[in-house]
Amino acid sequence: MKKFIALVLTLALAVSLCACSSKASSQTVTFTVPMDDSTYTFTAPVDENGESATLPGGATIALAAEQASLDDGADTLLWKGIQTFAGTYGYTAENHTAADTSVEAAEAALREAAESGAALVVCRGEAMAQALFNIQNNYPGVHYLLFDGEPHNSSYTNYTTESNVHCVLFQEEQAGFLAGYAAVTDGYTQLGFIGAEEIPGVVRYVTGFLQGAEYAAEQQGLTVDLRTWFAGTYSASDDTTNRMLDWCNNGTTLLFVNGGNLIASAIDAAKETTSGNEVRVMASDYDQNDSSDLILGSAIKCYNSAVQQELYAFFSGNAAWDQTAAGQSEKVGYTTGAVALAGPHWRFAELSQHDYERLYTQLRNSDLKVDAYADMNTLPDTPNVTVEKQN
Repeated sequence: MKKFIALVLTLALAVSLCACSSKASSQTVTFTVPMDDSTYTFTAPVDENGESATLPGGATIALAAEQASLDDGADTLLWKGIQTFAGTYGYTAENHTAADTSVEAAEAALREAAESGAALVVCRGEAMAQALFNIQNNYPGVHYLLFDGEPHNSSYTNYTTESNVHCVLFQEEQAGFLAGYAAVTDGYTQLGFIGAEEIPGVVRYVTGFLQGAEYAAEQQGLTVDLRTWFAGTYSASDDTTNRMLDWCNNGTTLLFVNGGNLIASAIDAAKETTSGNEVRVMASDYDQNDSSDLILGSAIKCYNSAVQQELYAFFSGNAAWDQTAAGQSEKVGYTTGAVALAGPHWRFAELSQHDYERLYTQLRNSDLKVDAYADMNTLPDTPNVTVEKQN
């Protein structure tokens, strides 16, 4: 393989694999390749005597949600995971929703959750990260679990994570790789990526997508074209739809989208194309396959399973972050089954679920390597994929 794909010799696996990485190195549980995050229920790992930790129960776990509604989306999956864990292990689950997407509203929701008596407050995203920076020292005895961000000030010049906070960052490049591989394997060679902003998390999606497309193209002897554009907005609009529609009318047959409601513009563009080609859309972050028949698949972060694993680690450590987690950020991906292609409604014609599971196992075992990139200035070597950057 080329520079960004490293084929390494694999060692024989003599033990089953840990579901919570190093947090429970003496405990093991059988690993299952993830597909349906929405139905995940955590199974406690067992030690060499076949026993699992006994959790004390009784405490309250609170979600401080940025979403106005918990009917759909990433916060919905966090809430589902909290409820599932609480019901299984005897805890109480409650949620506190921010009034809007501002930092001020996020801070109000965090304060409300902390003052409710919760032992652990779960939150997600940039607004919550900035709000948490402001209040993380204000409530002794309250711990926090932050997804998709690290506590920072408003100017992004100071990142400080206190010992009562643990951060979980998904490896978006790994989810993007799965999407790129699946798209090209299914015969799509004229690709487009639209991201909300040129920020590290979004860039990791597109550069992973590029690497997956390259690997599939090399396997099949194909050449692929990839257009990229960062829209500067998280909202669907006539302008974003028209930009994507122009691509579709000029050869693009698959749009991979990351950021807010841009997926709506992509679906509209796919519907309105006059090129005569069938255009499909790939979603990101969470399973959106059911939102349109035009969605080929979703490259997801497994929020439900990830939060359940983190909750188990927290409460099995006497309701506190241990020294490996306190004040630290953790990157999750293939190793803990934290990224996936959504599978309840599998729409890929050429990539079978069996082939997906085999690829995932290769990636998880590091037989294949996916590199992370924080900007678009230096891209991986992709001789089979030509990139046209439109920013």
